[in-house]
Amino acid sequence: MLGTSVRELSLTQPLEEEERPMSEQEKDETAMISQAPALVWDEATFLAALDAAVTALGDHAASLDALNVFPVADGDTGTNLLLTARAALRAARNVAGEGLPAVTEAAARAALRAAHGNSGVILSQVFRALAETTREHTVLDAFAFSDALTRADALARRALLHPIEGTMITVLRAVAETAVRVAETGGTLADLFLAVRRAAVAAVARTPEFLTVLRERGVVDSGAQGLAVIFDAWTALACGEEMELRPLPVPSKPVPRSDKPTTGYCLNALLYCDGTPRERIAQELARYGESIEVIGDGDLLRVHLHTTMPDTVQGFLRHVGQIRSIIIDSFSGEPAVVPLTEPRQSILVVLSAAPGIVTLAHRLGAYGITTNRKPLSASSLMSHLAKLPVEQIVVLPSSDTDVEMAQQAARTLHPRLAVLPVRSLAAQLVALSFLDPERDLDETVREIQAVLARLRTVDILASTTGRDGGDNVLGRMTSLPAVALQALSSLDPEDAELCSIVIGETVGRIEPVRQAILERWPHLQIELFWGHQPAPPLSIALE
Repeated sequence: MLGTSVRELSLTQPLEEEERPMSEQEKDETAMISQAPALVWDEATFLAALDAAVTALGDHAASLDALNVFPVADGDTGTNLLLTARAALRAARNVAGEGLPAVTEAAARAALRAAHGNSGVILSQVFRALAETTREHTVLDAFAFSDALTRADALARRALLHPIEGTMITVLRAVAETAVRVAETGGTLADLFLAVRRAAVAAVARTPEFLTVLRERGVVDSGAQGLAVIFDAWTALACGEEMELRPLPVPSKPVPRSDKPTTGYCLNALLYCDGTPRERIAQELARYGESIEVIGDGDLLRVHLHTTMPDTVQGFLRHVGQIRSIIIDSFSGEPAVVPLTEPRQSILVVLSAAPGIVTLAHRLGAYGITTNRKPLSASSLMSHLAKLPVEQIVVLPSSDTDVEMAQQAARTLHPRLAVLPVRSLAAQLVALSFLDPERDLDETVREIQAVLARLRTVDILASTTGRDGGDNVLGRMTSLPAVALQALSSLDPEDAELCSIVIGETVGRIEPVRQAILERWPHLQIELFWGHQPAPPLSIALE
């Protein structure tokens, strides 16, 4: 079991004497005070901070995934952090204008629903802490934010049945203690972020001191690094500067991992549970696995654990509540399983060349099939679909080829199968934004069909060319931002509100592209999604 040897860590433990000399770190932090601009977080700043966190995590996600070796080398820490933060941002934007407490609460609720893996669960507790703090504060100044980080530290440790140092909780403890000290010495929120970034980076560097596997592999903890990336993004926003942390190069060969075969599953579930205490559920789950986290919002619980007995765990969860969604990922690298644990009449099947979109589809309760790993024929697709124990299947493709294959399958499986005419990754992403495991799929499909009728899309086929939905070559440019601007110009963006961009694996930093778009069309709200598809580099949709 994890957590049999736990060491509490206080990176900034004060001396017992009332009068004590200041450490070099404290001297540096004190010198920062009054040098940085005054700042508070209101609703607009909070939304900007969420946006900055998502962009930073998107740039770093692949390297964080590659870095991931603890508690198991399942290579998804960056993805989990990104999808959790993205869900928080989308939900917060939906209630923009209702005030800081409303947007922080929306972010916290969405993060709970989207949280996946240890890293996603712990990050959701940061958003929950911010929501709790803003119930008492109209804005977040240094004192309020230090309170939020202290709450986040406590909530994250409470969520874990067996807290392990050398992970994200080590960073949270370090930044919470640092934030309190800066606030108490009169620092502004900008001062606080400067000190917090320094504390986070130092804490990440120390993670191998606590975990043998990190020392053996020569890496730091990926979740801890992910938190440092978020605090770096927030510091850059607060101080009007560039981020200090750059994505680590993704190695051509994976980080060395255990010679022993990795077995078991990562199980993530949303559970409605009325009456059974979370602590009791966590203790019972300890019989079936490890790395256990149970967090909740009222009677809605997010459950995470690593287990070799997923069927037994599902049986227990059905006993204590109603499973709303469940995802089972194999540590052996097999495709994720979306068990139909509750009766369903219909299911959405997503065909996509973007691994990121397939992962998102799984998290939303759909059945995702990656089409770029090996050729998918109409007969193999039909075999997949025929085995699904549902009455109605709706296929969401992402290309002309996918549409043609799905339509061939539909001619055989009709009337069980319907095909949505989606021919781009960006349109597929927009369609998925309507999917909710708790809503009726027929209603969702009607909404998707309505938005597809007014959606405008364009794919940039290479870093120097673009092509719209027809066969019009958009020109050859010297940079990706330049070709993105010309591509968008072909879609008449002046009357659009939302620009969705699916980013391919060959694209480095996306920020120059976004800044170029906002300088030309500042009215657009831009939603970024890292699909990691081989091609196209960018797929764009306007609505």
